[in-house]
Amino acid sequence: MYGVVTVLEEPHLGQVYQLWAEMSRLFGVGAPKAAAVPHFSYHVAPTYDLEKLKAVMAETAVSTPRFAVQATGIGIFPATPPVLYIPVARTPALQALHSALWPKLQAASEGSFDYYAPNNWFPHITLGHNDITPDQLGPIVTWLNRQPLAWEVQVTNLTLLHDNSAQHLTLHRAMLKN
Repeated sequence: MYGVVTVLEEPHLGQVYQLWAEMSRLFGVGAPKAAAVPHFSYHVAPTYDLEKLKAVMAETAVSTPRFAVQATGIGIFPATPPVLYIPVARTPALQALHSALWPKLQAASEGSFDYYAPNNWFPHITLGHNDITPDQLGPIVTWLNRQPLAWEVQVTNLTLLHDNSAQHLTLHRAMLKN
């Protein structure tokens, strides 16, 4: 599986790793497999034409200035098991980036996931999934509620991640213009 994402920069990269470590220590849940690199996603697909994709990422990055978004609070996607996340606000700049990327990424992919489509997209930073039970959910949310989770996140990159079932690998990165 592949995804075009923004990987978090410091200090938020380290803060997510720290949250994962504390959730493991306090509640016995591990870093979420699908978010082994702290990020939020624009598009996910089983396959891409990598040359087309790299061109789209480079073209978009050189024409898109860096910007900030707000990430705050705690969200839960109801699933089995549930998914915990920090919501990322859909600012005009973030919405414009996603809207510009989506059709180009669709053209470079096969079999993308509809929940990243513009009308369905809910940008978020995953804090936990795969091993959180419903019984653990309340205590974990109570603990997360005491953590400083109001962040201004810098959107500086478009990154292609590949989940090879063992780890996430960064295959390509395009930095947004300064």
